[in-house]
Amino acid sequence: MKGITLLLIFALLIPPFWEGEVTLVKDTTFEVVANSGKTYEISCTTALGALHFAAEKGGFSYSVSDEWYEQYGSLFIVSIAGVENKGMEGWQYWVNYPDEPLPWVGADKYQLKDGDTVDFFYGSFGCTPDDASMLIRIHVNIIEDKTPPMVEIIKPRGGIYLFDREILHFSGISIIFGSITIEAEAIDNLSKISKLEFYIDDHLMYTDIEEPYEWKWNGERGWHVIEVRAYDEVGNYGYKERVVIVI
Repeated sequence: MKGITLLLIFALLIPPFWEGEVTLVKDTTFEVVANSGKTYEISCTTALGALHFAAEKGGFSYSVSDEWYEQYGSLFIVSIAGVENKGMEGWQYWVNYPDEPLPWVGADKYQLKDGDTVDFFYGSFGCTPDDASMLIRIHVNIIEDKTPPMVEIIKPRGGIYLFDREILHFSGISIIFGSITIEAEAIDNLSKISKLEFYIDDHLMYTDIEEPYEWKWNGERGWHVIEVRAYDEVGNYGYKERVVIVI
């Protein structure tokens, strides 16, 4: 009885190393590099996603191993905040402790629900978040991204361009002599940008999947409308148009 009492007092005296809320976006992913150097794309709404964004918010690190990925199809957490697995002690996780059972899948495979609480805790096999030597407690909010990305055409802007160089700037239309490199920027506050599409007069001309977003255009003489569409990871898109005259 005395040992149990001391254990409860010990647990109460040691607060979580980090505790806070993270917001995870449904149907989005993040990338993690395992100890082998291989990059894995992981769902943001997994238990590992909760740890990833908690680490960003809390300013601590974590690392994973893919040593047994081929055998078990899952990544293995080997360190958090500089504390590494050692001997019979290591990192475990529990969702909604103690109301739900201990998960038996890797943290990169466990899909969370809105309102879940995820505990990552360090200790020997069979320990719980109550008697762990280190605890990270993450309260999870899951949302959907229904907002389109913001996109801007940064070249051409209003003015005169001669063989891809701006020689005069003014507001309004763009006057283009020769070819021009169309350049755009896009941001999304919730999801990653998946691609940018370049249209001329409603015709898709080019798709770019990585920054810098640009496409060189040799336009026919006359009036044209340049349109750039930016898509985020869940399929929302925003667009921007610019009227140009090709001479």
